[in-house]
Amino acid sequence: MSWQDKLIEYCRKYNIPLNFLADTLVEPKVVPMVRGKAFEFSVYEKMNSILDSEIWDVQKPSLNAQLGFHDIDVLVIHRETGRHISVECKLAKKGSCKVNGDITVINVKCMRSRTLGEEMIRQLAPRFGVTQKVLKVHNDQYLESDFDFVVTSIGNAFFITDEEGSFIFAPNENQRIFLQNFPGENLNDEVFNSLFIACTKDISIKSENNVVCTRRKCENKENCGFVPNYPRIEFRTDSLEPINNWHKLEEVNEIFL
Repeated sequence: MSWQDKLIEYCRKYNIPLNFLADTLVEPKVVPMVRGKAFEFSVYEKMNSILDSEIWDVQKPSLNAQLGFHDIDVLVIHRETGRHISVECKLAKKGSCKVNGDITVINVKCMRSRTLGEEMIRQLAPRFGVTQKVLKVHNDQYLESDFDFVVTSIGNAFFITDEEGSFIFAPNENQRIFLQNFPGENLNDEVFNSLFIACTKDISIKSENNVVCTRRKCENKENCGFVPNYPRIEFRTDSLEPINNWHKLEEVNEIFL
């Protein structure tokens, strides 16, 4: 079935007027959700183009998260050993690019879409190996064991919501200093397609990662082991090479091996 036929069938199945589909998709509440989900397929396509297909099998699972088990955005399987690598796809936080002299920082929005309620906390805490008290403090944060790697696009860091509520690419004068690292003319596409990857254990809250928990009630702020809601990617302002624990996605073959 062609993508056009799939689109028509989708609208028929979910009672969406086809002639108003585009109007529906540009609603301010809808755009971030659609872009976030679509990004998973962007990462899937990109990894398929980068990873050696004789060594790696890249899949896009169609799964619903079950109680206590995080769903997988992209699954990569090492063909020789059968080792599974789970990849979480997260966009940068809107407008988060901060240029501070020689250093530029971009935040990645990395949190659960739904917080855990009291009953879910009671059931999941023993499975996660933490107390109910600890899980309640971190009820919208991922555990290091939820996935192996995070992949992000930094494009969102240069988007804003305008006066009409539209989501637009509009870097400010300060951010454009960093954007000088991109050589082309279509900055929107170039920046969105600039993808970076980090191992979850390298960005979680641990003293060796120099990441401190910001939760007021956390009793182990230097080593609680949760993933911060907004992990930071740090660059030298005149370079696209991260200087902390992130890497360009083009290096993924070596990173996975």
